[in-house]
Amino acid sequence: MLTRRRSAVLATVAALAAGLVAGLPGPATAVTGGWPAVDGRLLYTDVGGVQMGVVNPDGSSQSLFYFTGNQGAWSADGSQMAYLNPDDDHIRTEWAGQEETGADIPMPAGSGWHPADPTYWYDGGDIVFAAAGRLRVTAADGSQAPRSLFDTDVDGCDSKPSGAVNGMLAFVRTGTSCATIGTPAVWVHNGRTGAFTKLVSNADEPSISPDGQAVAFTRTVGGHKQLFTINTDGSGSTQVTTGATDHNRPAWSPQGNRIAYDIRVSGSPDVQGGPQVWIHDLGTGTETRVPQGEGTDVAWQPIRNNAVSRVYGSDTYDTNIASSRWTWNTVGKSAPGLTTAGAAVLISKSSSAYATTASSLAGKKRGPVLMTSGTGLDTSVQTELKRMLPKGKTVYLVGGTSILSSSVASKVTSLGYVAKRLSDVSRYSTSVAMAKTITSAPKYVFLATGTDYHNALAASSAAGSMGSSGTAVVLLTDGSTMTASVYGYLNKYSPSTTKIITVGVDAESALLKAYKAGKIPHWPSKYSYYRLGGSAEATARQLAELWWSLPSDAAVASMDSWRGGVSASSAMTTYGPLLWTDVTALPFSTKDYLMRTSASVNHVAVFGGSSSVDASVLAKIGSSISVSDHYAYTPYYKGAAPQNLAAQPLAAGSNKLAPSPDLAPLEVTARR
Repeated sequence: MLTRRRSAVLATVAALAAGLVAGLPGPATAVTGGWPAVDGRLLYTDVGGVQMGVVNPDGSSQSLFYFTGNQGAWSADGSQMAYLNPDDDHIRTEWAGQEETGADIPMPAGSGWHPADPTYWYDGGDIVFAAAGRLRVTAADGSQAPRSLFDTDVDGCDSKPSGAVNGMLAFVRTGTSCATIGTPAVWVHNGRTGAFTKLVSNADEPSISPDGQAVAFTRTVGGHKQLFTINTDGSGSTQVTTGATDHNRPAWSPQGNRIAYDIRVSGSPDVQGGPQVWIHDLGTGTETRVPQGEGTDVAWQPIRNNAVSRVYGSDTYDTNIASSRWTWNTVGKSAPGLTTAGAAVLISKSSSAYATTASSLAGKKRGPVLMTSGTGLDTSVQTELKRMLPKGKTVYLVGGTSILSSSVASKVTSLGYVAKRLSDVSRYSTSVAMAKTITSAPKYVFLATGTDYHNALAASSAAGSMGSSGTAVVLLTDGSTMTASVYGYLNKYSPSTTKIITVGVDAESALLKAYKAGKIPHWPSKYSYYRLGGSAEATARQLAELWWSLPSDAAVASMDSWRGGVSASSAMTTYGPLLWTDVTALPFSTKDYLMRTSASVNHVAVFGGSSSVDASVLAKIGSSISVSDHYAYTPYYKGAAPQNLAAQPLAAGSNKLAPSPDLAPLEVTARR
């Protein structure tokens, strides 16, 4: 349970530069006592095998989906389903709230893979499926091409995976190869440790419990398939059913006290034949048919409360302090969900021009971005520095003495910190100075205009997300013109090894004009760069899709507030993307991103009070990442947790690193 700020997985991800890394598991995220979800609808494949239906466990509200599909599975929070399209062998996802498709995931070209039995793994970011005798994995948002789950081939033919939120995965292994006929056995794989265990022999069709502590499976007894359960440590094997019929494909209820399955009934003049969905109550042993549930491959929807937070203060400056208190530990203490700072970055609270790239440096140096008056260090900032930053650490001042006076630097020094100023003659050359401080070997360079804060802040959030190992920087253009300091910096690096990402049309225009004018002479006569563009909110969404693999968190700030954007990006930079909203309406691009990533995103933090982001927008955010209104709202006024913290979701991350961002779809070739 979230004990102070966010789900405990954040503390683990923070140390792992989660911008390009899927959330990794940590001890604090282990699920030990059950999964906090209630029982939702039953999803099944209808009699024809090409269409799916849903029905409540009591048989009410039955309906069929418009889209062709079968073998459906629910995400861990019930907000999404994954299924197979039998027409093209693609895996597709769909948002549970309406018939709107999400990701379309084709198989790798030439693989010959015919996917089967998709299942969500961990907190919903991964989809595991079987193809060509092996288990494969892909990203639920379609951001990663499917690949083999295990690093090396293993003995046996693997199929029928079933995943749980704690990283346990049950599956069937048969024989020593797919060409060898053998008796199926149920195995479990621990994604956290990498261990494989043969759980039970002569077993098939496993379904792992929501908390990953037990497995239901089928085994033929007396000529009929019966349901069994067994704990994942191998203890407690129990036969559940005894009826004179085949019990197929068990599916645990989210509460873990019932199991759904299907049987096939022979037709007669009085009884309609075909598959039927039934439910076995593990407590009472009773078995009940689900009226109107006529199908196979049952999956039971979990309905979990995701989380929406508001981090705010009495005004935008107080919100900035609140965002720091919400993220960073007090010196000498370690609170769950908070991180220990290693530095701080100071900006002027009256100058957006020198603020837009600060989060890229803050992410690298692991500290907050704090805004102060240009003529002196505000008392509130002094108090916050002393609270969260040990003496002797570096405080970076962004801008020359006309932006942050020498009095600011003197006060920083008097407090026991090392004051380091990053400045030059303009915001553009200062962005170069900041880039040089971040890394001497940039792998990614974001170009964004310095005359508007939206794209630069979103890019700075992305660059800072790489954390202490960061090799991404942000350079500012003067609208559609590039200044000498910026093209001089670019001229030192090869575009074949340092990837140039233009964020917005002005930045792209500035790059092309400088190149064609011979301002970057060391670059070849033909080179590639990578283009992002559109409205500010759409560009932030594109960055989110490009840069963050399966985030569990996202930050939202008002389009009208650069200060809110700074607070949001610096507080959340290593946890998830910065997205924009209007004050009273959630833009389509932001809402669509949250919906399409709802399987993995279980927490959104909104920065600023109701005058920055209206309460109606928070409700729309909650319904975008959850099933209907199943989300918990928590206000963090001045960054402090309320005494009665709302129930929030457990979280668990993926067990693997995500690949570097796939830039290929954005590639543009330029010539002199």
